[in-house]
Amino acid sequence: MSIKKSLFNFFAVVAIAACGGGGGGAPEPAPVPAPPPAPTASISASPTTVYVDEDITLTWSSTNASSCEASDSWEGSKDPSGEEVVTATTNGDLTYTITCSGNGSAAASVVVSAEYEPQFNEDPVVISNIKLYSEVCTAYYSNTFPWIEFVIPVNINDDEWDDFIVHQSCKINDDYRSNEVTDPTPDLLIVYISNDDGTYRNGNSEVFGEDIPSLGAGSRKYVRGDINGDGRDDFAFAMHNEDGRSGVPSINSRASPAVILSKDETQYEIKKIGTPDWGHAAEIIKREDEVDVLFNGFTGVGLQALRYEDGSFIDVSDQYPSTFKTDENGRIVDWGSSQWSIEFKYFNGYIIGVDKSSQNDAPAIGIGLWKKESNNDWVKLDQDLNQIEFYIDYITWQGDPISLPIYNYNGRYVANLAPQTMCFFKTRIDDSENISFLALYQSQALKEGEIIEGESYQSSDFFEIQPHKLFQIENDAIVEISGTFDVYDDKVFANFIDCRDLNNDGYSDFARHVWSRTIGYEVPRTRGGAPVLNVNRGDGEMLEYESNTSSLLPGHSQLMEANQGQGYFRDVNGDGIEDLVLFGMEADNPYESYDGSIEIYLGRYSFALRSQ
Repeated sequence: MSIKKSLFNFFAVVAIAACGGGGGGAPEPAPVPAPPPAPTASISASPTTVYVDEDITLTWSSTNASSCEASDSWEGSKDPSGEEVVTATTNGDLTYTITCSGNGSAAASVVVSAEYEPQFNEDPVVISNIKLYSEVCTAYYSNTFPWIEFVIPVNINDDEWDDFIVHQSCKINDDYRSNEVTDPTPDLLIVYISNDDGTYRNGNSEVFGEDIPSLGAGSRKYVRGDINGDGRDDFAFAMHNEDGRSGVPSINSRASPAVILSKDETQYEIKKIGTPDWGHAAEIIKREDEVDVLFNGFTGVGLQALRYEDGSFIDVSDQYPSTFKTDENGRIVDWGSSQWSIEFKYFNGYIIGVDKSSQNDAPAIGIGLWKKESNNDWVKLDQDLNQIEFYIDYITWQGDPISLPIYNYNGRYVANLAPQTMCFFKTRIDDSENISFLALYQSQALKEGEIIEGESYQSSDFFEIQPHKLFQIENDAIVEISGTFDVYDDKVFANFIDCRDLNNDGYSDFARHVWSRTIGYEVPRTRGGAPVLNVNRGDGEMLEYESNTSSLLPGHSQLMEANQGQGYFRDVNGDGIEDLVLFGMEADNPYESYDGSIEIYLGRYSFALRSQ
């Protein structure tokens, strides 16, 4: 063997031994552990579209997380998985985010769309007009379509739904407008009886015992109360023949006052009482066991007070303040101690009514306050009168020149300022113990500029306005309250108003049954009779509902382009929430699309001021 080969073998053996052959050497290194997994998060909502104040169920879960945190539209520490019910408290897109932490963090979000619930149902209950007027509007001087005077809610058949008594009359034909007509204004009543399911039927025969009952003329005002003491609503109407005929002689506008009295369990009867007058005001006064029905008007008959006793009415007019009276020739024989021919209201022992300062041709005019003393005499306690600032020369729409009185209303000159309609608030308007009342005034404002003493004007220079004043009775005195309304549009006109608690919060609200823009105002109000509502905040401030919420009150669907319509609030279906009753003024006029129907939008919640 050669030396070279031996050395090769030696090094080969050494190399094999060094590779391990079973002996010692360095240990293998430990394996590196894998990093913990990152957390995950997920969240869902049910439902994903809600009304404000409705509940939402949020469900979330995570993996590899030790804690979670809520953010955006909810907050707080949460378990790694769970379920929670939250409430949508505002409108818009509400984002609910969950962020879960462990080896890092993970977030998930869900979006819920919230909107304010509409105040009323979208589709109205419709009461179609029973077209009986074609059998009534047949006089030679009458239009062949009816004027809707009143839509009166009343519970007749004692189910959950209100019934309605509708008074319709026939306006005068254009050919006889401003002419002398001596015959009465044709009229009729229609009773709509509830079927307790949102449908109605003709109830004339079952309620009045005749197919076409009648009050005997047109009606100006009505008032409800229990006259005969049976616990059911009765109604008194100030009646007239003011249908477009000439007001001269005024005797042609006279009609007998009327009452609708309950009898038996579900029937009513019509009684014409008192002396015919150009009626304008009516009131029912109940004190202890005495129930008096009062009427007043424009033709000098004077105040009529009729007490219901033993099934008949007796005259007790001498127990009330007197109003002006005239003789057969129209000459004033007694100015009286009150001026209630336009309007007066009774509440809790007080009467408020239109009052004047004197017997002059153009006295100061405003509100008077009366109270019945322990000796049963009505005593005038106080007045709030509007003083005449100056007169202007004025041409009426008939072309007659007159001197028109000008007044100062809140720093603005206006023409005329006579109380037109008024109401007592049935519950408090603030936390005082004072009785509150409000009056709307008939007035006119100049379309452009300011009225200037010594200048001449004509009727077309003005539009009518209906400003207001709010009062409280403090120690038997009238105190005016200012700054009540955040928004008050005096260019809309209302004959009737509500001063009562409409949202069940213990404070009276205020609603005007506006039916149009006032005369002469160029922009008509086309809202289908939607009333104007002011909601009491609880401190006496009345906030206009539509200016402080995202909801608009609905109007009658056929009158949204018309300059007519009227509406009021009433809980029609007995669920404790105010509904909206809407109707037009003039039905089946060939120039209008209104068919005389009544639309009732059922309320969905009590009024709340909800900003957008």
